[in-house]
Amino acid sequence: MPSITSWTRLEPRARTGDLRPSLEAQVHDPAWMLARQWQLGEFLGDDAGSPVWVRVRGHADRVTRYRPGPAAGPGVPYDGAAPLEALAEAEPGGPRSTAADLRAGAESGQHLLRLLRAADLPADAVADAVTLLLDDYPLGLTGQEGAADEATARYLTVLRGRVPDGNAVAFTLHASPPTPAEPVWGLPPEAAPVLEAWLAWYDERHLTAPVTGPDTWDPQRLEYRFSVGLAEGTAETTLTAEAYQGGTLDWTDFTAAGATGLAPAPARTPLLSTTFPAPVRFPGMPARRFWEFEDARVALGQVEAAPSDLARMLVAEFATVYGNDWYMVPLDVPSGSLTTITSVVVGDTFSSELGGPTLLPLPGAGAGDAHWSLYSLGTATGGRRTGLFVPPVTAGSLESEPLEEVLLVRDEDANLAWAVERRVPTPHGTTLDRAGATPPAEAPAPPPAGTLAYRLRTEVPANWLPLVPVEPRPGSYRLRLSHLDGATPLGRLLRPGLPGAYELFAEEVPREGLTVTRTHQYARGSDGRGVLWTARRTRPGRGGAASGLRFDVVEE
Repeated sequence: MPSITSWTRLEPRARTGDLRPSLEAQVHDPAWMLARQWQLGEFLGDDAGSPVWVRVRGHADRVTRYRPGPAAGPGVPYDGAAPLEALAEAEPGGPRSTAADLRAGAESGQHLLRLLRAADLPADAVADAVTLLLDDYPLGLTGQEGAADEATARYLTVLRGRVPDGNAVAFTLHASPPTPAEPVWGLPPEAAPVLEAWLAWYDERHLTAPVTGPDTWDPQRLEYRFSVGLAEGTAETTLTAEAYQGGTLDWTDFTAAGATGLAPAPARTPLLSTTFPAPVRFPGMPARRFWEFEDARVALGQVEAAPSDLARMLVAEFATVYGNDWYMVPLDVPSGSLTTITSVVVGDTFSSELGGPTLLPLPGAGAGDAHWSLYSLGTATGGRRTGLFVPPVTAGSLESEPLEEVLLVRDEDANLAWAVERRVPTPHGTTLDRAGATPPAEAPAPPPAGTLAYRLRTEVPANWLPLVPVEPRPGSYRLRLSHLDGATPLGRLLRPGLPGAYELFAEEVPREGLTVTRTHQYARGSDGRGVLWTARRTRPGRGGAASGLRFDVVEE
């Protein structure tokens, strides 16, 4: 027979909603004070031991392989010296790469000549080498001088024939490193250290991705994608950043997977730490004991939480009920590693009476509350991977003004999306403001009085490039870059070097728009050396925009 269980519950009924009189704990007599202590559990001795020491054991497996792009393969070795976001964001390099502009090539070439002339080398050999460098690596735009602007032409007039292109020289030395046994450009073997020092200086100032291999930047998704690999004993673990949009790289950008062919080298660091635990505290947190003097910043009577304010109620509950049950145990882990905890042993004030220290369950190893953990990596199958991943990134970097800026917007009036080039880089290292440099379209001559004039469409600025929706296959929509009146993009963001027309997925341009920029970034690696690279960022836009484009216009 089914039964009905009932019970009686006692609930307090307050005369007002103000908690301050009760929290004041006004003392009327000692018996009342003892009763209040008993009511708040001050005399409760169940599970009242306090931790005295904590011993943590584990291991940290360092990242040893890096693979750009989504392709499979072993990747390249990674030693952690260069920050990971710098390596992933760096643009592909080459002898005439736009990642290093004309000004950078001139400055690096001038520095090479300065080092050669200052070194203790025969003057005749240095003079012959300088002549060969100027002939073999001339400073220029590789046959595009006719398309250069006036400022670039003046820049080349001053420097052409006086300094070589340092970008092309570095590309040659990377392909064939200088050695004392094989002198280059007629230099004696003693010049090899000079060339090596110059190449190290160049690499520090111009961090570029490898010329061969896939690019980490996906122009159709406007995001980076790369992977790193580490060896956990004999098992391989791959951590993939599927959709890194630039900026601050953190562990949340990675997804864990099994072996993918990266073949990382084992690099394990054992971890052992015995320390004193510290209670978890934060400013404004109430005291742990009821009769302890409170901080003046505590005002629990002013905590207001609606039924939907779950986060605020959780913080208040943690501060008032569970705060004294949490302790913090510091553990130093190496950067660029995946840390796994193998055991946590706690010694408390009751250890001698209860038979010794307590071995705690590992994070995520139990059920219910014991399964709870933080900083767990997601997996490709939707599961969770325990362990703390600390990516080898910079604490902060210096960012230049945008070298290039493109605004992607929706134009509901014209039923189009637009790529608006606001800023583009010039060959000699400056920035051109296309919004201010683009002359307004000439208005057509008005028709004679009393007549009508038909116009196929209105004019739009030359830096507004239309993104026409196309459907390459059913259900998949893309935005294809087109042009009006022969207008073409001048920057690199809209010319990624892909074969055919430039397309991006339609969902990448939301209603609020998107801003894509290229900037110089400067930071220091783990060895203290400076790193300079060119990165791309995607940020929210400024809403929709109106280009003024209209079709089939009849004017009087």
